[in-house]
Amino acid sequence: MLRGSLERYRRTVRILSIDGGGIRGLIPALLLHELHRRIRLRRGGRSRRVPYLYELFDLVAGTSTGALIALGLCAPDPRDLCSAARPKHDRDGGRNAAHPAVSLDRIIEIYTRYGIQVFPRWKFSRLRTVLQAFGEKYDAAPYERLLKILYGDLRVSDALTNLLITSYDTERQTPFLFKRRPPHYQQPDDRDFLMRDAARASSAAPTFFEPAYIRPVDGHGREYFCLIDGAIFAANPAMTAYIEARKMYPWARRFVIVSLGTGKRTRQFTYREMRNWGYIDWVSPIKGVPLSSMTTEAIAEAVNYQLHRLPGVEYYRFNAMLQGSSEAMDDASEENMDALSAVARRIIDESSERLNAAVSAML
Repeated sequence: MLRGSLERYRRTVRILSIDGGGIRGLIPALLLHELHRRIRLRRGGRSRRVPYLYELFDLVAGTSTGALIALGLCAPDPRDLCSAARPKHDRDGGRNAAHPAVSLDRIIEIYTRYGIQVFPRWKFSRLRTVLQAFGEKYDAAPYERLLKILYGDLRVSDALTNLLITSYDTERQTPFLFKRRPPHYQQPDDRDFLMRDAARASSAAPTFFEPAYIRPVDGHGREYFCLIDGAIFAANPAMTAYIEARKMYPWARRFVIVSLGTGKRTRQFTYREMRNWGYIDWVSPIKGVPLSSMTTEAIAEAVNYQLHRLPGVEYYRFNAMLQGSSEAMDDASEENMDALSAVARRIIDESSERLNAAVSAML
């Protein structure tokens, strides 16, 4: 009880935020792997245990594919939940931390090995893109099976640290946030959901997957929620996470935010190209759905601008142009997986000093 009370007075709050972007989630997954490698070099030693990533953050936030990664980092091993005294995470590297159920290597494997099952290639891929204008591009069943394997019946409340997952409620016309919050900040009307349902809802990208239709699992009524991709309003969830953290830790004076992108589109739309566009052009899958892609990029860049200038915030943003790789969120071909890996390596090479600064701020 005393520890819970003291949590509110923490002076430094650390946040991890992961963007949406479909199969391009491989980029932040590889960046997290590199961050953890540098943490091992900094903290590794025979006398000190290397902390899990979830132990280094007071809040982990994710949108769409970022939600899948965030949940993976925070999902506990079910065997820990069965123990009478569940281990607690320990920032100082103690030996009583709970084990996450999904390793970083496993998260990377989800993209490189199983991405093709979620986004299967089709002989007539261009025709499928055209048909996307009239219905969902993919059957959600393979993705739902994968989420079931990853998270089983774990609940959002089981997360190993505070968690925020974004989605949008189409019936109530409002952002919907899945949350795991500290005891001192829990509200009487807080609802709890299965982790796999939260991941499915956050990544229900319109025209790619049908909406998620889910209900709570904690007895707070029998109502269902119709939810779609959180990128509708939070392609980069860092600002949403910051606001949540400010509410949870109102006396904090320093906020360290590590924000991981999934690559920036390189395609530009010129005046000559756009001047005669109609509605169909703005939403055309063949053109990459310009209205959606521009909105997503604008939201992310607005968040970057704001957080870079907020007092008391140290904002470490890692992202790069998608040069040499596909900008599509569903190109899970082997060639594109290699190209996305190259983008991640380029970010690591070009941002090495900033990565080290982020590690120092996290420890």
